[in-house]
Amino acid sequence: MMMVTYFEKKYHYVRFRFPLFRPQTKIWRRMLGVGVPAGAEFLLLFVYIMLVYSIIRAFGPEAQAGFGIGARVMQALFLPVVALSFAVAPVVGQNFGGRHADRVRHSVYSAIGIASAMMLVLTVIAYLAPATLIRIFSRDPPVIAFGSEYLRIVSLNFISAGIVFTTSSVFQGIGNTLPPLFSSLTRLMLFAVPALLISHMPDFEIRELWYLSVGSIVFQMCVNLLLLRHELRKRLRFGEPENFIPASATAS
Repeated sequence: MMMVTYFEKKYHYVRFRFPLFRPQTKIWRRMLGVGVPAGAEFLLLFVYIMLVYSIIRAFGPEAQAGFGIGARVMQALFLPVVALSFAVAPVVGQNFGGRHADRVRHSVYSAIGIASAMMLVLTVIAYLAPATLIRIFSRDPPVIAFGSEYLRIVSLNFISAGIVFTTSSVFQGIGNTLPPLFSSLTRLMLFAVPALLISHMPDFEIRELWYLSVGSIVFQMCVNLLLLRHELRKRLRFGEPENFIPASATAS
């Protein structure tokens, strides 16, 4: 009610028309087509985390605590790139809707470049000083050891993860979120199957799990880039709309 009152009182060029509040099944389907695959990626992330916890349980509570703290530190470091990815989707969507192919490409390249530069800085920090970051949340030496090892190894995929975030947002901007869902599912399978196999080996070490995670993220980045390249080639072919009048003709 406050929003309706605000628009009715302050903005007369934007008005609420309650008769228009009726089911728009076509629009609903399009919204669900974009939102459901994007939301399903969070479900895959949940499956990944649960799988990791189940595998490292044999290493004791210190390993689980170290992984948990390291994962939270990593998520905190990712916040700038996550914010960037939130901005990419509407920028790409506006230019895609406006049929500006060059602007879409420029937005994609710029976002990937900015994300890579930001992640490079974070990679250096996490690789050189992981113990300092873990020590903020725990003073237990075994927890610091497990968390530092995790953070140092997974920092090798920070740039790849940044590109994955960015390219997934580009897919949202152009209205097709199935490709990033496919790449996320492929990444999960590429990680889960080998992880379950090597976890039953007698000489299994926890660092092998982290290196496997790094490899799966790099693979997902490659898949995302290939799918995005194909999608942009297919979707950025804008023909001239009907009744199109060139600017030169109007100027003359």
